[in-house]
Amino acid sequence: MSERTPAGDRHGRRPGPPEESGREASAPPAASSEDPLDLEPSARERFDALSQPIRHRFEEPITRVSTLTQKTMALFPVRVWRHFLARNGFILSAGMSYQALFAIFAAVYVVFAVAGIWLTGNEEALNAFIALLNSFAPGLVGDDGIISTDDLVTIATTSTSLFGWTGAVALAGLIWTAIGWITYSRIAVRSIFGLPKDTRAYALLKTRDFVVGLAFGTILIIATILTVATTSFFGWLATLLGLADESIWSNLMLQAGSVLVIFVIDTLALATLFRFLSGAAMPWRRMWIGSLLGSAALSVLQLLGGYVITGAGNNPLLATFAVFIALLLWFRLTGIVILVAASWIAVEAFDAHESLRLVTPEQLVEEERAREQRALVTAARVRVRDAEQELAEANWLERIPARRRLTRAQEALARAEAELTPLAAQGDVGGLP
Repeated sequence: MSERTPAGDRHGRRPGPPEESGREASAPPAASSEDPLDLEPSARERFDALSQPIRHRFEEPITRVSTLTQKTMALFPVRVWRHFLARNGFILSAGMSYQALFAIFAAVYVVFAVAGIWLTGNEEALNAFIALLNSFAPGLVGDDGIISTDDLVTIATTSTSLFGWTGAVALAGLIWTAIGWITYSRIAVRSIFGLPKDTRAYALLKTRDFVVGLAFGTILIIATILTVATTSFFGWLATLLGLADESIWSNLMLQAGSVLVIFVIDTLALATLFRFLSGAAMPWRRMWIGSLLGSAALSVLQLLGGYVITGAGNNPLLATFAVFIALLLWFRLTGIVILVAASWIAVEAFDAHESLRLVTPEQLVEEERAREQRALVTAARVRVRDAEQELAEANWLERIPARRRLTRAQEALARAEAELTPLAAQGDVGGLP
């Protein structure tokens, strides 16, 4: 009796996994058993891995540079300059220089038309006045300047024509041109101080500008007298010390006296501009620091005025009107110095928590209350707008509670608007879109 093969194994093979050898032959590579989500790193990941040591290496230097930058930005002079830039100081100084270019000719004409007889009759006073003019506007008067000395003498000798109708109209136009520079300077300084637009009467503002213009002219005449007196004093002192008229020490003493006079004039002019003309409320101690620093910068600029004018006139493309371009550049630099000095005062006042606005403490409290009320009204309008939008998007089941919320929001808005003070109502921000 033949042996029987196991059940299901008709070919006499031992029982085992079917087709085991074939499966082993067709088995996939070992790599296929790994996680299919384990992909190769992206280019960004490879870059981060390569740059990680570099970032660690430069992290400390970058931190030091950032700290140094923050400390530099916190320095007071840097903050003053940034305030000047934030208030568009360059644009404001450009407007001042444009007006000053025309105002200087009007000022010279008016001064010589009124006081020219005295100036031309005293050669020493005339020379001192011309030197003073050239210190404020280099290259303005002289043989190579825009206005010659003979022109000044002609203006002085024909000043009687000012009393006619034609002369009166011409004089009024010239004075108005000079006032224009004062007006632009007032607006620029108020902008640097962060003061709002002056809403006083137009005639009152122009009258103030005219008074300041007269004050500047008076300061200029006084400066001429001081220059003559200073020159005489230092000449007498040089003679007393036995110094020759053309010696280095004698000239140095005369230059020092002239610089001192210019410094005093600039300080008084800036103080008048900052304290009186701008209408700012500030203690004198707050104003004098900026005025003295601005005066010192203007004095240095006036001492270097010849180099500035020469450098501006060397351009061959500007040869035909080099003096006008040089004067415009000069007044631009002067305007920048004035507004930077005003920025110094503004930043000082901000650090001291002082307001430059001419208001009482009660007015400040009222303005704070008005701002709070306007904020409440704005918030109430936002809630009304949101409730209206919610009602518009609500289905028929949600419309009743949405309408109630809208009604409550409208009532809250009405109460907030009813509580507005007159000051808050004037500064209302209006409805939201």
